[in-house]
Amino acid sequence: MQQTTSSLPAPVLTSAQQAWKGIELLRFKGTVEEIGIPPLPSHVVVVGLTHHPLDLVQRLDGMLYEEPCRQGDISIVPAGTSVEVEIKERVESDVLNLHLGDAFLREVAQSVEVDPDGLEIMLRVATPDPQIEQIGLSLTAELEADGLIGSKLYAESLANALAISLIRDYSSLGRKAVRKATGEHTGGLSKRALKSAINYIGDNLANKELTLADIADAAHMSPYHFSRLFKESTGLAPHQYVIERRVRRAKELVGGTTLSIAEIAFLCGFANQSHLNRHFKRLFGVNPKALR
Repeated sequence: MQQTTSSLPAPVLTSAQQAWKGIELLRFKGTVEEIGIPPLPSHVVVVGLTHHPLDLVQRLDGMLYEEPCRQGDISIVPAGTSVEVEIKERVESDVLNLHLGDAFLREVAQSVEVDPDGLEIMLRVATPDPQIEQIGLSLTAELEADGLIGSKLYAESLANALAISLIRDYSSLGRKAVRKATGEHTGGLSKRALKSAINYIGDNLANKELTLADIADAAHMSPYHFSRLFKESTGLAPHQYVIERRVRRAKELVGGTTLSIAEIAFLCGFANQSHLNRHFKRLFGVNPKALR
């Protein structure tokens, strides 16, 4: 999902090394005048972060658009669409590019009982969308946190949310049809599904690569429906619940074993001791060593 351009600067932030499922983030800052991007296999959502409006001339698949881009505006470039952008004045710009894989989008569509073969993502230019802007900012914050625990799980949840937003609000199906498909499951998880998910999480706390898809599969549900219903049932998003379970397990080991804090952090799926300390103090108000 790499961009090939003659003038786009190297990204100042990229998720390429994180191996997030279905989504890749690239943040670009710099002063450019012209940008050319060939057709890509992924859908690209561009989130404007520049504090001042940018006067743009954009040519997308041969169609010309002259729209100012303000902070928080998004543009949606469907897979296979070529892009040429001219910035009328030489100023510094700051944008996020969220690349959403088409195969991932189709997978999410199927999970909410939308026919992916009848789904077409529509091009959109310089449109305010606070929800998608927040998804982009949340992914950025997660990436800047430098690989803290739950990163892949959280990123996958956000990728699902972005896919649903595109399907619901920016596709050829229209909101009414998609709302009917995505709104059928309510009321939280069944007792059996919730127990299966909780047991799976408990058995895999040490697995740093635990994903939303893994947990949802244990409950025999799609990641999108599972994530939403799990929060209804527990009050926590899956990634938040996993972190809390890891911290509470760490507390048990701190009080009941002679293992070092670093060893406990490893056994509970934390990236390192400092990551455990941060979440431990957030939940219990003290560092783990204070309980020994």
